Amino acid sequence: MSSNNSVLQVTAAMQVHGTVMVQALVDEMAKLAQVTADKMRERSPKWRSNLVNSIKVTKPDEFVWEVRPGVAHGLYRELGQKPGKGLPRFFDPQAKPLVDWLQSQAFGGVKRVRKGTARFTARELELRDRYNALSWFVKRKGLKAQPFVQPTHDEMSVLVPQRMAAVVARLTADGGSTA
Repeated sequence: MSSNNSVLQVTAAMQVHGTVMVQALVDEMAKLAQVTADKMRERSPKWRSNLVNSIKVTKPDEFVWEVRPGVAHGLYRELGQKPGKGLPRFFDPQAKPLVDWLQSQAFGGVKRVRKGTARFTARELELRDRYNALSWFVKRKGLKAQPFVQPTHDEMSVLVPQRMAAVVARLTADGGSTA
């Protein structure tokens, strides 16, 4: 019987103070989306921080907020990768971010060389060999999962309804004021 009374109270409050309540709920959802993004950033692997920096909040619709990583490798960090499939080929455009990272690790702080020289060719061959070794490792061992989206979802799926109910309760108790 208690839930029927609360439904009636919310319905009555929506009829009297509908616009104020909708705006308060929208504001609370925006805050919760930002809290979700912050929690995802805390839980995500920090290595090279591309993943952390790519986590964004977008609003595709009036009452919808999406929180997601903006890099392709976010899925592999979340779910991992089973052995059996290596990385894309060295010259594949999909491999460019990883090749750039390998280059920064292998030749970081070393002076760049001109294209077309023997030193450039030797450096490219070494970079290709390192990339192929990493691909071999991923193909044989896979990638360990480091979930950060699912734990955040689990935590927020409890918190969001509580916070939304608290906003409604506060507005129904205050008579619809947003103070």
